[in-house]
Amino acid sequence: MAIVKMNKFNLLSFDYNRSNLLDILQGFNYVHFNDLEVSDQENYIKEVKNSESLAKIDEDISKLAFLKDNIKKYQEDPKKDAKEPMAIENLTIDELNEFASKIEFEKIYDEVKDLVGEREGLVSKNQNLQSHIRDIEVWKDIDLDLKDLYESKRFFLETGMIPKSYYENFNKNLYQSNIKSALLRQISERDSNIYVVVISSKKDQDKYKEFLKENGFSRIRLSQTGSIKENLARSNKEKEENDKKIKELEKQIGSYRKYTKELEIYNSYLLNLRRKEESQEYFLKTKKIDYIEGYLPKDMVDRFKEDLKNALGANKFFLDIKDADKDDINVPIILKNNKLIEPFESVVDTYALPKYNELDPTPLIAPFYAIYTGFMIGDLGYGLLGVLGTLFALKKLQLNKATRKMVKLVLWMAISATVFGAIFGSIFGGIIPMKGLIDTQKDFNTLIVISLIIATIAMFFALGIKAFVLLRDGKILDAIFDVGFWYMAVGGAGAFILTGTGMVGGSKDIAKWIMILGMVGIVLTGGRQAKSIGAKAALGLYDLYGISSWIGDFVSFLRLMALVLSGGFVAYAVNMIVGMVTSSGGIVGFIGGTIIFVIFQLFNMFLSYLSGYVHSLRLVYVEMFNKFYEGGGKKFREMVEDTNFVNIIRGGRNE
Repeated sequence: MAIVKMNKFNLLSFDYNRSNLLDILQGFNYVHFNDLEVSDQENYIKEVKNSESLAKIDEDISKLAFLKDNIKKYQEDPKKDAKEPMAIENLTIDELNEFASKIEFEKIYDEVKDLVGEREGLVSKNQNLQSHIRDIEVWKDIDLDLKDLYESKRFFLETGMIPKSYYENFNKNLYQSNIKSALLRQISERDSNIYVVVISSKKDQDKYKEFLKENGFSRIRLSQTGSIKENLARSNKEKEENDKKIKELEKQIGSYRKYTKELEIYNSYLLNLRRKEESQEYFLKTKKIDYIEGYLPKDMVDRFKEDLKNALGANKFFLDIKDADKDDINVPIILKNNKLIEPFESVVDTYALPKYNELDPTPLIAPFYAIYTGFMIGDLGYGLLGVLGTLFALKKLQLNKATRKMVKLVLWMAISATVFGAIFGSIFGGIIPMKGLIDTQKDFNTLIVISLIIATIAMFFALGIKAFVLLRDGKILDAIFDVGFWYMAVGGAGAFILTGTGMVGGSKDIAKWIMILGMVGIVLTGGRQAKSIGAKAALGLYDLYGISSWIGDFVSFLRLMALVLSGGFVAYAVNMIVGMVTSSGGIVGFIGGTIIFVIFQLFNMFLSYLSGYVHSLRLVYVEMFNKFYEGGGKKFREMVEDTNFVNIIRGGRNE
């Protein structure tokens, strides 16, 4: 239960062996490269660039995304994936590469691309047809072919539209204009526009055109040959035929769902190929030699050497390995904990990984996090449901590693909630009577005291971790100054308050003098790094001022009480509503009450778990980590990557 010990390595190999080297490194996986830089003066050595290869891989990743999106979009039964989830494959990198080499990716892509392109062409045609149909539909009552009439030598004829607001006075204005040969016929009306045919003699043509312009007429020329009805029938028939073709094409595209497994494996192949290819850009090179600097786990050095010999040949590389410096900020971090503690690594990882010279805080904060979440949820029913739900998910569902780790964390939350639910005697807010050691609806003072006791234990424990680290590093005086005096100041202040109120027995004066000695010690030693006496005193006083934050920390732990009360009261209120509904009598009342109970209790359970998860993180991050933990470590950059459907079996550490 610690940070994995690392070795730093320097590797020289011939550039013609680069491909073999990358293959063996990815198969081994547990190598983390330093990003080396070359100065302008070092013109004999260069960085390795691999932009073309990476661009080709990125292009294939985009093609694959196009494939998956379209197949999913047009598959016949979208719910089938939920009913029949794809099994997660566990493959070595060699097995993955071999599997991917048999997949006809380009052929599948070209076929689907052609089908999608054909479909899009038909959709575009139908959009044009729909627009055309809409344009001529308003003229469907015209039974003539107007194309020749537009160019008539005997009379003037135009088709167009007039806004309804103009049309209301059109005939009146036309009568007053004294254009005797002018005629107007309304054909249809749509969107507050009147579609009309206007006719006049040739001699009144210019006068009529001017009148039409002044009265809101907009010309619309119909260009098709034949009657409007014939055009509509022809266009609608073509559109229906296209719709049938589109559906058939969509069915064909969706049928490529049979390649889902192959495409997901190919997706994993591309992502891991990209990781391998981008690793080259951490290399430096001369004309013939590649140079790499990085880290690997100390317990895997022998395996690493053996793999290099097998891949490159015994005399074709130079390898220098030494223990990583504990103060080296570039050392990448791998956390190693047993299966019980491992789920809590996400709590640490979300905040920040430890530096190489720090402790792994995971096993230290795991029991506290479990206690916090269980206390806040505090219901036996919610706890048991959580336990059953997470166990079902772990046993029956296909989960990737990250999701499985999170589900295990929720399982620990549920187990703790079950324990505290039994202590509080709460089953779904009291729907089933149960005698507990503490009644959350009455024993408010007891909950406050317990919250403060947990706060004291947690924060003093965190401070103790700091003392352990300082003593481990031989900094005995620092442990006394930075931890011992704080124990005296804060512990003495607490004892002084408790003895003064009579809550505990003991000498009030002793507690007072312990507190004073601790505070004086903080002032005298808090600024010991400063050079001048004034600066030492100022920093010491400022350090002592930090005792005010302890008050805020203690108050913050009252959220343990607040959240268990809020969740309990909501559950109790739901039960009251259920009681009122069911008391109305009959089967309807019983069914209604059952539905209300299930929906709102599950919703309150979800909120309780979410609140417990978030607020427990805050108690760990703010109230505990600030006492001993700095963080800021680099995550170990593996050369393989898991996906939702493929777990890669690591070369050195099969997980």
